[in-house]
Amino acid sequence: MTESHEAFLFMLENNEEVSKNSTIIQSDLSQQSNFDYWKPVLYFYAKTTSWIILPLLLGALAGGYVSRTVGSQVLFFVFIMFGFLITCLGIYREVKQYKKSLDISVLKDLKKEEK
Repeated sequence: MTESHEAFLFMLENNEEVSKNSTIIQSDLSQQSNFDYWKPVLYFYAKTTSWIILPLLLGALAGGYVSRTVGSQVLFFVFIMFGFLITCLGIYREVKQYKKSLDISVLKDLKKEEK
C-alpha cells in the first residue's frame, strides 16, 4: 500500500472517531436546556467588566471635578489610582467567588458520578 493510501485510511478512521465524539457532545448539549452552562460564565463576565468600568469612570469623573475645583492635577491622579485599587480588589473578589463556585460544582459532579 502506498503512503497516500495509508494517509487516506488514517483520515477516514479519524473522521469516524470525530463524528462519534461530536454525536456524544451534541447529545450532552441537548440534555441541558437553553445552554444553562453559559449563564454563570456570562454573569461572571458582566460582573468583572463592571468592576473595570465603574470605579475607573467614577474616579475619572470625580477626579476631574475636584482637580478643576481645586486646581491640582495631583488630586486627579489620586482619584484615578483609588479607582484602580477598587477595580483590582473587586476583580480579585469576583475571581475568588467564581473559583469557589466552580469547586463546589465540580464536587457535586464527582458525587453524582460516584453514585
